[in-house]
Formats: sequence, C-alpha cells, structure tokens
Amino acid sequence: MLLYRISKSKYANDLSGEGARRAGGRWNYKGTPVVYTADSSALATLETLVHFPLNLTPKNRAIATIELPDELPTTIIDLADLPDNWATYPAPNQLAEIGNDWVLKQETVALCVPSSITPNSEGRNYILNPAHPDFARVRITRIDEYRYDNRLFER
Repeated sequence: MLLYRISKSKYANDLSGEGARRAGGRWNYKGTPVVYTADSSALATLETLVHFPLNLTPKNRAIATIELPDELPTTIIDLADLPDNWATYPAPNQLAEIGNDWVLKQETVALCVPSSITPNSEGRNYILNPAHPDFARVRITRIDEYRYDNRLFER
C-alpha cells in the first residue's frame, strides 16, 4: 500500500515521528512518536491544509510516498468505534488515548483511522508506529517537491 505525507522539505526523509512526539495530535499524546500519513495525496493535502491561515500559502514543502508492505497487518478503527464528538476540533482526549494504547501494545505497525475532515469518504489516514519492530520494512519510495495551489488560500 502506498501512503503519502506532506512536510517541510527538510523533514521529507524523517519518519522518526519526532514532530508528532513534540506537538501531539488527534491520535497521539505529546511524548509519543508516530508518523501521520494519508492513503492519497489529495487527503494528505487536506489534512495539512487545515493547519495554515487562509492567506498564507506554505512554501518549501515535499510529499513523500511511503510503502507499507501489504502483508503487514493494520489495526482498523471504524466510525462506529468512536465517540460521537470524535471529529471535533480540538480532538477529544479519547482519540489520543486510543492511539497511545495502540502504540504501547505493539500489535501492528499501522493504525487506520477515518479522517475528521472527510469522515464519510473512503479516504483514510494511517498512523505509523516507528517503534514497532516491523517499521524497518516501511520505506520512502519517492520524494517530490510539493506546491499548494494558491487558489486554496484565496478565499
């Protein structure tokens, strides 16, 4: 399976989870390293877009294509398994609890979760655990410069 991650260009090769460890996120508490990815470049765009002001087009970005071997099992979280307010911002702590518990159990290298931006679509985000023994099999296959279309920021 191919996954996509947009980041500052200087971090394009970094799959350590350090950024998520420092900042925390919807599916992890601060202090827990994970790598946030999406199953399409379009969803990766939306997932990063929501973090920028409307009048600021991000520069110096790259998109990494990441290969998650198909034979590696993935933990899947369905909408039905989540609290009613799961897609709100800020995210309820229950989601970071789910993510942290998953990291600690070390059962799978990937956690498949719905997108709070497009919850009823087929697109999914994949949270990767860099501390999992199988993470060594996850690899970046391609890195490209990434440019956001200016029209996304001209509203």
